[in-house]
Amino acid sequence: MPEPQDLDAPDAALVAAVVDDEHAPYDLDGLADATGAGRTLLEALERAGLLLAHHTDPDGIARYSEADAAAVRAGLRLLDAGLPLGELLDLARRTDAAVSGIAEHAVEAFLRFVRDPVRGTAASDDEAAERLVTAYQQMLPATERLVAHHLRRRLLATAAARVGEELAAGDPAATDGDPQDADGGPAGSTA
Repeated sequence: MPEPQDLDAPDAALVAAVVDDEHAPYDLDGLADATGAGRTLLEALERAGLLLAHHTDPDGIARYSEADAAAVRAGLRLLDAGLPLGELLDLARRTDAAVSGIAEHAVEAFLRFVRDPVRGTAASDDEAAERLVTAYQQMLPATERLVAHHLRRRLLATAAARVGEELAAGDPAATDGDPQDADGGPAGSTA
């Protein structure tokens, strides 16, 4: 990442907003202590691309946030529920590959359709900086919500279709109960 002193004021303000979006109190050992996950598992999740450091501090140490700890705890719940580690790591690799492309496209769209026009129309660097940071603060959570919502709907629709296929094929395991989503509605329902 470029150093703020190498950037003009609008881009420096944007970089500061991106970097400072969350407190990152943990190094890898601290993250292991906070989550109960072993360091070896965390290193495997890093290699698979599912665990990304929030940033690297001036001493070269990767730092992790409470959101990272919550994500690790979610992964541990999957393992506790019976998902094999190899499957979790495969899911991690596939997720990273898919999400990396989405992230690249989202950043390119922000630069092309938000940053560049703001820089071209702002009356001053201060105005451009303020408008860019405001746009980032609005667009990041909106993008996160949109992608998470779509993934949730895709998971539920896929699960419902799979159960339907198994019912049609006469699989007795598929009749053990009605699939429900986390909101208590039928799996695959749209809200």
